[in-house]
Amino acid sequence: MSLHVLHNPAGEQVTGFTRYQFQKLDQLYIYAQSKRVLMYRTVDCDFNEGLATYTYYQSVSAAPSLQFAIRKVGPRTTMFELYCQGKGRVLKSTLFERVFEQLQAEVDHMVSGAH
Repeated sequence: MSLHVLHNPAGEQVTGFTRYQFQKLDQLYIYAQSKRVLMYRTVDCDFNEGLATYTYYQSVSAAPSLQFAIRKVGPRTTMFELYCQGKGRVLKSTLFERVFEQLQAEVDHMVSGAH
């Protein structure tokens, strides 16, 4: 009889929201601002609810255009959600990169529509 140790990299996945991920959201906003499609952003955190939101606006007085939500849904699980004006929630995933790629696609669509 032989023993085989199984290696499951998914079990090693870091949960939560990292500084690097925050910087990626901010860099995307700065890019969109340089293209003049987004002019304002807010970052809100509710530690009691386990919710943080990064919201993008086309102007200070406009309704939110895009919102990236980070929600703690369990002791080791973080959910990322993307909301778009007029569409509601377009994506929900435990993978930051998946939701960020969709956010990036939405911003790219806004930039291409502005030209």
